[in-house]
Parts: sequence; structure tokens; C-alpha cells
Amino acid sequence: MKRATPRAPVAAASVAWQGAGVALYQHAQTDVLEHQHPALQLLVPLACRPLRGSWRLTGRQVQLRLTREEVCVVASDQPHAFAWAEDAQVVSFFLPPERLATLSGEPAMSTALRDVGPARLRDPVLRELLRASGEALREGVVPSRMEVDSLSAVLGMRLLRLDGQRTRARGRTAGLATWQVRRVHDFVEANLDGPLGLEAVAAVLGMSPSHFARSFKRATGTTPHQFVVSRRLERARHLLATTSLPLVEVAQATGFATQSHFTTLFRARFALTPARFRHSERRTPKHRFTTNAAETR
Repeated sequence: MKRATPRAPVAAASVAWQGAGVALYQHAQTDVLEHQHPALQLLVPLACRPLRGSWRLTGRQVQLRLTREEVCVVASDQPHAFAWAEDAQVVSFFLPPERLATLSGEPAMSTALRDVGPARLRDPVLRELLRASGEALREGVVPSRMEVDSLSAVLGMRLLRLDGQRTRARGRTAGLATWQVRRVHDFVEANLDGPLGLEAVAAVLGMSPSHFARSFKRATGTTPHQFVVSRRLERARHLLATTSLPLVEVAQATGFATQSHFTTLFRARFALTPARFRHSERRTPKHRFTTNAAETR
């Protein structure tokens, strides 16, 4: 089926006040020309069935399936075009970036959300407010300027709250604080002679194993398991250089299950077996070997 020639979006009904406004669009199966809005746009379908289409952003195309339960958000001044796959009624609310800055009390907020969209939010508050506005326009009830102004404040505050929640969520998964890394380091160092499973180490910070593993990797560049193995090997190297403990006891003292496992990992890390490493250390006298720490004092 041949698609209609792209056209500019035309609102069936709309009202605006000081840059904020609400509009009801009745789209047929057609392409809409690439365009942009000076305000951030929130839109939601009024039909029960989902809307399927594509958004053509600069340099790429994004497929979009917007259900009745979702709100689509497009940043201000973002060129876009869409092609609904079926007839549709869509309600849009336009929120000036300056209004977000005023509501948040932060001038930078006017540009903070410019990289949004097309994004889909499943937020019942935004959805129902937009849907109620669209249904009113469809029935010929045009909101007053005061109602538009009040609605822009409510929608703006809700959007800022959702953005703050996402920011905090990103912060929680961005990594660990310095004190958290230090606490993990101290715990591992104090327990190198025993089992150090992921659950036990994560419990030090009160985190789930999966959350801790992701956060630790972001903070240190290594996984918890790799960190533990590295600390075990460094402790083993210290014992080999400063004591005369048998190799099997060095393996046990550093938490390795068997001497052969210890030997394999040590050689992979230092390109020498534990025995050869100890021999090389003895050829250049730097240490006095002892099994009694008190004798070194």
C-alpha cells in the first residue's frame, strides 16, 4: 500500500499559554514531516490499541511501539519525524525548558533534558493527566489558560521527580565510594586464609551480590573474584619471600584449595612457579626466612 505524502502535523484542537500548551492530533496512516518543537513534548495515545511507527532522528531511525499505558517524551529542539502505522488520536503537552528551570530552581535544568527521547515512560500520573486533557479536547472542552498553567506545573514537577529518581539510580550503580572500596579491601586482607565468596564480600556493604559485582567492577576496573585472587597471590608472594613455610602451607595460608591450583595461578601471574620464585629470592639475599614472626623483631 502506497503511503501518503509526508505532511506537517496539524492539531485538531489545541490551547497554549506562555509557551506551554496541550494539543489533540488526529493522525491518519501517514508520514509526518521532520519537525521540532521549542518545548519538551509529552504525548500519549488515546486509542486502546498500541501505536506502531518509526521516529527518524538525525542520523538514525528508531522503531517505536507506544501503548496506551506509556508516555512518550521528546526533548526540546530535537528534529524528529514519525509514521504511525494506523489511524490514531494522540494528545501532546508542550513544556518550555524555561518552565522546568523555574520549577527546579536550577537554571541549568533548561538544557538538562535536551537529550531525552524518544523515550517511553510508564508513569500513571503523567499518563492520566495527559489522557484527561486529550479527552476534554476531543469533547470540545478547551482548558483555560489558568488550567494550562497549573497543568504545566504539575507535569513539570512530576517529570523533574522522575528524572531525579533516574539520576539517583545511576549514582547507585555507577560504582563504589572510596570508603566502600577501602572497607572491602580491609575485609579481604583480613580473611585471605579462608573462603571469600561473592556473597560474603557483598554483605560487608549490605549489597546484593549482583549489584555489588557491577558496582565494584565500575569502581576498580576488576571483578571481585579477580581482586581476591590478586590479593591472595600478593600475600603468597610475600610469604614466599619472607618465610620458609612449605609451599602447601603457603597455599593454605592464602586460601587456595590445593597446592596445584596455587601453583597454576602463581605461575600465570608472575611467570615463575612458587618454588622458582623462592629460589630466585634466596639467590639475592634481601630477607631472612623464618616461620616465626616474632623472630623478625
